[in-house]
Amino acid sequence: MVLSSGSLLLLALVLGISSLLSIAEAFASVRPDRRGGPLGTSLDVEPAVVAGAVATAGAAAWWLSGADGRAERVRYAEREAEERERQEERERLAYVEPREAWREEDLRAYDGIDATGPLLMAVKGDVFNVWKGRNFYGPGAEYNIMAGRDATRFLAKNRLEEESDKEREVALNIAERANLEVWYWTIKNKYQHVGRLEGYDPKSTEM
Repeated sequence: MVLSSGSLLLLALVLGISSLLSIAEAFASVRPDRRGGPLGTSLDVEPAVVAGAVATAGAAAWWLSGADGRAERVRYAEREAEERERQEERERLAYVEPREAWREEDLRAYDGIDATGPLLMAVKGDVFNVWKGRNFYGPGAEYNIMAGRDATRFLAKNRLEEESDKEREVALNIAERANLEVWYWTIKNKYQHVGRLEGYDPKSTEM
């Protein structure tokens, strides 16, 4: 059971008062009234003892008041550890062995249909595992048309529809090649490089 801050503070005060009462009881003595009157009760307690009790009660209150914060830090650390384990498991499932060269038909098996597996895409002759961007390239996502294939021309043209055979025969212009450079470096800096695309012609995209 986890106590609230208010309950912990109240407990600390009770402990402090209890300590003071115990000390008072231990040092209480009955002395005669100096004027000859009836006997009276007085507390014969050293100031240092009282101060120590007060300090103990204060320390207890301080420690208990921080219990909620300590418990929250423990829960936060546990959540972080669980998230690290989940991330490591996702990385393990999405891992693909890098190759020196990939054929475009090899990429088709990694188009994101496997919801936890690798997701490959070729850009400007390089093949990347973009599984971390599954929300962009996975099934139903905006850029899914680029998954499991060479996405170079799609990115250069900022295009999300298939080109016709006639359109594919037209070389990229300078503006499209410049646009492709921006996409290429964005993807290269974000995702894992797993090899080269076989048959890629560098002249088709060079500036």
